[in-house]
Formats: sequence, structure tokens, C-alpha cells
Amino acid sequence: MNVMQWFKIYEEILADFGFSREEDEKAAKIMKELGGGKLMDESALEVLKGKDVAVIGGAYEGEEIREDVKITAGKAIYRVDFTPNIHVTDLEEDEGILVELESKGCILVLHAHGDNIEQIRSVVPKLKKFVGTTQSVPFDRIYNFGGFTDGDRAALIAKKFGARKIRLYGFNFEKADNKIKLKKLKWAKRILEKEGII
Repeated sequence: MNVMQWFKIYEEILADFGFSREEDEKAAKIMKELGGGKLMDESALEVLKGKDVAVIGGAYEGEEIREDVKITAGKAIYRVDFTPNIHVTDLEEDEGILVELESKGCILVLHAHGDNIEQIRSVVPKLKKFVGTTQSVPFDRIYNFGGFTDGDRAALIAKKFGARKIRLYGFNFEKADNKIKLKKLKWAKRILEKEGII
């Protein structure tokens, strides 16, 4: 999915949820300002090229994973007993977990949007390096790889950076804590279907 394809979906999402593009862009600018030299080049994600990749979502229940590279998405990190190669998140986890993951060599892909500005302000100063992403216009090492939830964004990253095979674990699009989350999952499913990942 290129950025122009993503923007068509993004405009629909903004309208559907009533989100603010301006707030999304504000969050990305704050991530850039606080991140500075900590922001990694996207080439860090080329570790995915030619690999069999497992993308692990929040409904993961301990299934055996045999893929070469493991990407966890958001709160899925609470369900695994290993350090993933990459962790994709919009910062809903405890920040201590993110600091620990980075210290163990995990590549963090942190997403900025209008609702997580305070988390960005809190987490970014505690990290040494990370890949930054936005839902809106990418700029100066703040990237837009497409994707709405942590799970579908993680899968799109695997595809963009040349994964040979992508297998999803712990993706349940029919079960959520509330109606808003369920609505988000329906968008995630639509995006993954559009990209031919499911």
C-alpha cells in the first residue's frame, strides 16, 4: 500500500470516527521534536526482507510460532514469553515494557496519533532509538507505512519490507471490549483483506 492509497482509507476513517487530522499531525510533530536523533531510518526494518514473519495480535493464545521473525502488535506483548524482533505500538502498554524491549534489542515502531500525545511525551525521552510513524503526511524520519490498528500496521510493515511469507497469530476481528474497538477491528480486517494478507 502506497501513501496515496492509504490516504483514501485514512479520510474514510477520519470521517467514520470523527478523528482530527490536525491532532494526528500535531502528535507526529511532537514525536519528531522529542525523538530527534533517536529516530531510526526505515532501513532498520529491512531485517524482514525475504523472511517468514509472524505477526502476533492481542488474541494470541500461545500457539507455536516457527517463523524466522516475530512482530508483536500493541498489547500482544503481554501474551508472549519471548522478546520479539519488532514491536509495533501506539503506546498503550506500560512504558517500562517498551524500555525493556529496546534494551533487549527489539526494534520499536512507535505510532503517533491525536489520542496518544501524553504517552509520546512520557515514553520518548526514556528511549534511545525507535522508528516513528504517523497516520498522516510522513516527514523527516516520521514514516507512514499505512495501517490503522497496531495489528494491521504491523502486517503492512512486514509486507512493505519484503517478508517472504506473513502469518497472523492472535487476530480476532469479532471480539472486543467495546463497540469502538470492534469498529476499529472491522477496519483492520478490511485493510488486511485489501492488501491480500488475509
